[in-house]
Amino acid sequence: MKIDIVSQECVYDGFFSLNRFVVRHECFDGSQSAPLVRERIDRARAAAVLLHDAQRDSVVLVEQFRIGAVDDPHSAWLIECPAGMIEAGEQPMEVAQRECCEEVGRLPVDLQQIGEYYVSPGGSSEKITLYYGQIDSTGLNNTLCGVAHEGEDIRVLVVPWREIETQLDEGSITNATTLIALQWVQIARLKGTLPVGR
Repeated sequence: MKIDIVSQECVYDGFFSLNRFVVRHECFDGSQSAPLVRERIDRARAAAVLLHDAQRDSVVLVEQFRIGAVDDPHSAWLIECPAGMIEAGEQPMEVAQRECCEEVGRLPVDLQQIGEYYVSPGGSSEKITLYYGQIDSTGLNNTLCGVAHEGEDIRVLVVPWREIETQLDEGSITNATTLIALQWVQIARLKGTLPVGR
């Protein structure tokens, strides 16, 4: 199906950029849409990793302040997979490894790509490449990590899988990337296809 970008204007350029588009597109019935005004937040692609310690049947997550949740009645500190933006010239797997070093203090092994997805395509261009990786979680629980000059203040959490299942049932994990990764693990466990740790 065809898209005609009639115009594009950058209306804000900061940490993110905001672009206003006027577009027309082919419709499912073969007709052409009227001109549509759409705004899109543009940001770099990102990579994220679910870290699993198969020997301890635990996952390693990080907790940090997120401005998007500042008015959440429960907490603005979200529990997430380590993740970061992909800079020009970087590959997603490189970023996944770098972010594990920065946010957890340890490199994962046996990274396996789970998938790629748009975070919120109704208004954002952000796309995440998601990985599963093995890690030895010994001594990581409640350690503090992050890159100081980026203002990161990160607490590392080592969470037994039985607690993760409870948190999933209760809805206490509210980060989409983390939910997708944990549900991938749930399915892999049910199918008996979860990679075995070294």
